[in-house]
Amino acid sequence: MTSDFFLSYTQADRAWAEWIAWLLEEDGYTVLVQAWDFVPGTNWIRQMQQGTAESARTIALLSPDYLTSVYGGAEWQAAWAADPDGKDQKLLTVRVSTCERPGLLAGVVGIDVFDTTEPVARTRIQKMVGRAIKGRSKPDTPPAFPLTPRATPVFPGVLPASWNVPARNPNFTGRDAGLRDLRQGLTTGSTVTVHAVHGMGGIGKTQLANEYAHRHAADYHLVWWIAAEEPALLPDQFAALAKELGHEPDGDPGELRRLVHESLRRVPGWLLIFDNADEAEEISAWLPSGLMPPDTPGHVIVTTRRGGFSSLGAVLDLDVVDPQEAVALMRARVPALAEDVALSIAEELGRLPLALEQAAAYLDRTSLPAGEYLSLLRTRAQDLYSRGKVANRKDTTVASLWTMSFEKVGAENPASLQLLAICAYLAPLPIPLDLFTGHTDLLPPELAAAASDPLDFTETVALAVDYSLATRTPTGLQLHRLVQGALRLHFTHEETR
Repeated sequence: MTSDFFLSYTQADRAWAEWIAWLLEEDGYTVLVQAWDFVPGTNWIRQMQQGTAESARTIALLSPDYLTSVYGGAEWQAAWAADPDGKDQKLLTVRVSTCERPGLLAGVVGIDVFDTTEPVARTRIQKMVGRAIKGRSKPDTPPAFPLTPRATPVFPGVLPASWNVPARNPNFTGRDAGLRDLRQGLTTGSTVTVHAVHGMGGIGKTQLANEYAHRHAADYHLVWWIAAEEPALLPDQFAALAKELGHEPDGDPGELRRLVHESLRRVPGWLLIFDNADEAEEISAWLPSGLMPPDTPGHVIVTTRRGGFSSLGAVLDLDVVDPQEAVALMRARVPALAEDVALSIAEELGRLPLALEQAAAYLDRTSLPAGEYLSLLRTRAQDLYSRGKVANRKDTTVASLWTMSFEKVGAENPASLQLLAICAYLAPLPIPLDLFTGHTDLLPPELAAAASDPLDFTETVALAVDYSLATRTPTGLQLHRLVQGALRLHFTHEETR
C-alpha cells in the first residue's frame, strides 16, 4: 500500500517521529513509520525498502545520531536518487536537533523544529507538507505593495520612523555575551521569533533590551516598546501602535490584535519589546506569529522575572555581571574609582547591576571617598539601599526593587513569604531544605503546614523561585545577598506600621 509519507529517523529521535506522524495523520495523510508499522514478525529491512520505494515522499528527521546511522543514510539517499533535481520534492528534511546538513543534504531545503514552540513547529510541518504537495508556496495573506521599501535599510545612526523606545542608558557597559546570544536567537528562522530575557529584579533585563533596540535600530523600520506589567493596559498600547501603522482602531481587543498583526507583515522589519511581563498567558495572544515574508525580520523580546515563558520561545537567563563588567559599570559613572575598591564594593553588592549603578550614583552625587562608602556598606548596608538615583529607573532602588514581588508572593502563598523571611537571616549560601522539613515545630503555622507535606512544600519553594527571589540548588535554596537585605528591610517596615 502506497503511503503519502515515509518517516526516516533513528531510534534516538523516535519521540519526534511519533509526534510528526500523529500530526500528519491528523491532517488526513497516510504515514509509514517504523514505531507503529514495523510490528513483530515483519521483515523490517524489506519494509524499509518498500517505504522508500513506494511512499510518495520521504521525510528525513536530521540529528547528529541520524547522520551517523547507516540505515538512515540509505533511506534518504534512496529518496534523493529517485528525484535528484528535487522537481517532485520526494525528499523533505526536518532538523530535530542542532546539526549540519552535510553533502547532498545541504542542497535540500528543509525546516527546523527544535528551536521553537509546539504551535510554531506544527505550522512549519504543515506548511512544508503543503508546499511539497502543491508544488508552490503561496502566502496565506496578500503580499506587501511592491513599492514598499522592503530592501531599503535604515541609515545607521538614524532611528526608525516608528520608534517609542526609552532613551539609551549612557552608562551601559558589558553584557556582550547576552547581546550576542539575543541577536543570534532572534535572527534564526523565517517565522516571527520570540525571545524572553529572564532574571531577578535589578539584573539588567530592561537595560539589555533597551541597548539591543538602540544598537540594532538600523535593522528595523519599526521598533515599539510595550509596558507589559499591567495586562489591562495592553489594549491602549496596541491602539497607539495601530495608529502608528495608519489605522483607527475601534476598541475591540481581538480586532485590534488582528489589525496590528496583519499590518506588521507589511512592515519591512520590526521589533516589539514587551517589558516586565508577569505571566506568559497574559501576553501570548498579543504576540504576532507565523511565517514572515523573505528578508523581513519580525522579532519579539519579552523581559520578565517570572518563569514559564519557554512556551513562547527561547529564554535567555541573565545572571549577575562578572567582576570586570562590574568595575566598568561603576567607572562609567565614577571614572576615578580605584579598581580594588570598586571590586570590593561590587562583591558586597553581589554584582547586581542596579545596585552597582545606585552605588556609583551615590558616590558621584556625594563625592564621598569610595573607601568610606565601602565601610558604610559593610556596617549600614540597609541604610544605603534607598540612596542613589539610577539612570532610566526613576524611584527604583534596592530598597524598593522587590517590594511588589514580596507582596504578590505573600498574597498568593503566605508560607512562601515566611520561607523567604527565614532565609533572609541566613548566609547567602545554599540553604538545605531539610532545615525546614526536619524542624516543622519551629516554623510559623503556614510554613509548618506546607513543610509537612512534600507537594505543598514543593509549591512553596517553586513560587519563590518563580518570582526570581531565590534560586533552586540540587539540595536547597539560595538567595542573593541583596534580596536578603531587602527582605529584612521589608519586614522591619512591616513591624513599624
